[in-house]
Amino acid sequence: MPLSVQRTAGKLVVLLLALAVACERPAPTGTPQAPAGTAPGVLPALPVTRGPSWDQLDNAERDGWDSEVFAAEATGQLKTLGRLFTDPAPPADVELGRIAAEEIAVHPLLGESLARAFDDPQFRVDRARPTAGEPRRGLAALRQSLLELKESFRDAKGLRFEPKVVGLERLEAGVTTRQLITIAGQTPGGFLEHNAVWSIRWQSTPPPARMASLEVLELEQVLRPGAGPLLSDCTESALGGNPSYRSQLLRGLNHWLERIQENRFFALLGTPGLAAGDVNGDGLEDLYVCQEGGLPNRLFLHRPDGTADDASELSGADWIDSTRSALLIDLDNDRRLDLAAAVLGAAVFAQGGGDGRFAVRESLPTSLDTMSLAAADHDLDGDLDVYLCSYNRDDISRDAGVSVGASEGLVYHDSQNGARNYLFRNDIAGPGGGLDRAWRFTDATVETGLDENNRRFSFAAAWEDYDGDGDPDLYVANDFGRNNLYRNELKPGLPPRFTDVAAQAGAEDSASGMGVAWGDYDQDGWMDIYVSNMFSAAGSRITHQSRFKADATEEVRARLRRFARGNTLLRNRGDGTFDDVSEAARVTMGRWAWSSNFIDWNNDGWEDLLVSNGYVTTEDTGDL
Repeated sequence: MPLSVQRTAGKLVVLLLALAVACERPAPTGTPQAPAGTAPGVLPALPVTRGPSWDQLDNAERDGWDSEVFAAEATGQLKTLGRLFTDPAPPADVELGRIAAEEIAVHPLLGESLARAFDDPQFRVDRARPTAGEPRRGLAALRQSLLELKESFRDAKGLRFEPKVVGLERLEAGVTTRQLITIAGQTPGGFLEHNAVWSIRWQSTPPPARMASLEVLELEQVLRPGAGPLLSDCTESALGGNPSYRSQLLRGLNHWLERIQENRFFALLGTPGLAAGDVNGDGLEDLYVCQEGGLPNRLFLHRPDGTADDASELSGADWIDSTRSALLIDLDNDRRLDLAAAVLGAAVFAQGGGDGRFAVRESLPTSLDTMSLAAADHDLDGDLDVYLCSYNRDDISRDAGVSVGASEGLVYHDSQNGARNYLFRNDIAGPGGGLDRAWRFTDATVETGLDENNRRFSFAAAWEDYDGDGDPDLYVANDFGRNNLYRNELKPGLPPRFTDVAAQAGAEDSASGMGVAWGDYDQDGWMDIYVSNMFSAAGSRITHQSRFKADATEEVRARLRRFARGNTLLRNRGDGTFDDVSEAARVTMGRWAWSSNFIDWNNDGWEDLLVSNGYVTTEDTGDL
């Protein structure tokens, strides 16, 4: 399945586009000239006009959200607690007194007792029950609880403490917050991560806020034995020998946004996708890298020593069209991988020669704002068909980001004014294989019923036979609301037909759908669904308050609350319906999740989950 194309989620795009309209100056015309001393081949940065600061745009106190003002204050106090925790010296009473009341009530931060929940050579998981009984009181009790917890991290290197306030409630006794606490570091016994949910009651007067009680609601410790990270970044060792690695790939999106004259073809804060496959028949997986407009797509051929050679120019697939995603698949059944790519406004199909070279055979028009691709033999005729996802009905990067199509008539929790998706049926015909066959793909979206509910800001799709009837069905993850589950109702002698059954199957998962994966996580023989969404601490705090959308119906309020919860695991019941088991399975916290995959990480026969997440990697500007 293709990787989800990683682009900024639409909810921030709407705000950013509005700002772009107000603040963006027209880009200068003509070819930019490099000033004296500029390295050959490197264009100077174009002038950049800065808009209002985030402090001006996002001011909770000015907007009347005193709960958010308090959440920021509580977060600051928790970060101070984290600094005291990670300091080698035990905290003094005077330091603790700045963040906690003198008579603070503290339950043990390690819970009642840690019990082994999972153990294998790669991971050890311990969990604790919520604390019970009477708490200890006073600053000395707080210090003792911190030292008991810190004992788990004795002699740890790189120790870090990260709090995230996810709930807030005002009571007569003060303000109570619920926060996720992550503590991690490399201990002599291995890399240890401590994840807990704390409930803290705050004494808010006199300021600053101080903790009046601290209770542990949930606790889990995960130890990876040995030294070193679970995953290591080997990008430079694999690609670093190619000139394109340093001259282009290392420079990043911002560098090229400011230098390429046609930067209107860049997706706002976006990153296109990748495709992997053996394109030259040597038994090693090669890598095709999609890039934004004006930068050539790259093909890296895998060498036996683990490095990769840049064969982009030789491949004939070093297109400079803005390419959002690609698939390396055999489209003509000649046992050589071909290339399908989603570029702005088109689906491109190129035939592979089995030697790392490609020749374009067809380019079919699509919505301008293309996204990801997924392939399957939907009609069981023996060849692969391709489904293409699209997002905004206008390209959000056009004219340096001033197109506002996404915000026009947008219903945040249930938008249906996005671009249309496409099913391209593979109709390649002719005797034998390879060049003797006439390449032809047909837009079969409407005739197959896949145009139903087909205007929903789609990020990604995945095929799977979820109902066990022998034909592939299709799940589509959409931003701004409901997802699609298209059941394939293929019958002998009749044209293929799909029906969107997401609502009756309990599979809509109305949220910020950005990725989807299928896997049988419970080994019951039925394929389950994991959807990558967005987890939002601020959304969790705000949407549960009575003043949030006070004039909206409870259904709308519930849908908006759902947007902040995070990822979703849907268990296939085997009768055509699904149960949402996300919270029971403890898999909602995927942060800002772009895509996910079921993989058996430790080879024990059970499907694990790997979640790709993240957003802004530059310095914090106060917007998150």
